Amino acid sequence: MKVLVGGFITIDSINLPIRQVTSVGGPPCYAGLVCARFGLEVTPLTKVGNDFPDEQAVWLARNGVVLRATDRSQTKPTTRFKIADSAGNRTLTLVSRCEDLTASQIPPDTRYNGALISPLAGEISSSLLTEISARSDFTFLDPQGFVRSFDHDGKVTSKPPQDKEILTKVDAVKMDRVEAEMMTGKADPREALQKIASIGLRKAIVTQGGESCFVLDGSRIYEVEVPRSPVVDTTGAGDILGGATISWYLKTRDFLRSACFGIAASSLSLHMIALAKIDLPMSVDESAMRLYSMASPVAAV
Repeated sequence: MKVLVGGFITIDSINLPIRQVTSVGGPPCYAGLVCARFGLEVTPLTKVGNDFPDEQAVWLARNGVVLRATDRSQTKPTTRFKIADSAGNRTLTLVSRCEDLTASQIPPDTRYNGALISPLAGEISSSLLTEISARSDFTFLDPQGFVRSFDHDGKVTSKPPQDKEILTKVDAVKMDRVEAEMMTGKADPREALQKIASIGLRKAIVTQGGESCFVLDGSRIYEVEVPRSPVVDTTGAGDILGGATISWYLKTRDFLRSACFGIAASSLSLHMIALAKIDLPMSVDESAMRLYSMASPVAAV
């Protein structure tokens, strides 16, 4: 099965209490590598600059994420973030930004079984999202880049999306609590999911850090426990969740079960730093089944 993973590949400087790390990142890395490990044929839709290390491109290719000539910008550097993660407080600063992604980068006459779209800094336009959805049987959106703004120092803040119709273009969405409020105007996750359901979208996940997640599947909203796990680095955890969820969903077509798998994978990766998270432990399956068996319906839509 073929999956398109859209969003910037980045070079991240991660400042943790225990150490400082520089690592490649971004959705095509975290989510794309997870999808590849589940046997999916991954096409990244991304942009990197000529400063992107050749050895990293070779490593990605060996692990199932192949950068093409169209993914290289001749004018802009690779997108870079500074990430500070201390005592549960995470700050994100944009240092450099590559050029926007375009529909011409999507291989012609190719249709995808799934697409995981996760812009980081407005690199995917609303019209490109529409084009991707038209070329994919199942489009799963992480709207983080649609609800971010950057001040003159590059520090990230949140804002409502310019296009209010974004959620009508996709089949499923994964958001944290702040993103859900920006997208729907509702601070309570259950109310946000009810708002999403009212526009016709019936598959969605709202995460709350270490607290319970809420999953919209069809006509019901479920509360799903989050496994307790040591937290060392949260970078890429949302992409791990998205990659694991879409990989499982394309195989099972059971969204609640797939969401539980994604939640388990993300939670159990938090003790790992940067891209080490893609090495999911064997205990993910057992943890996911426990979450699935304990998921409780809390509202109907």
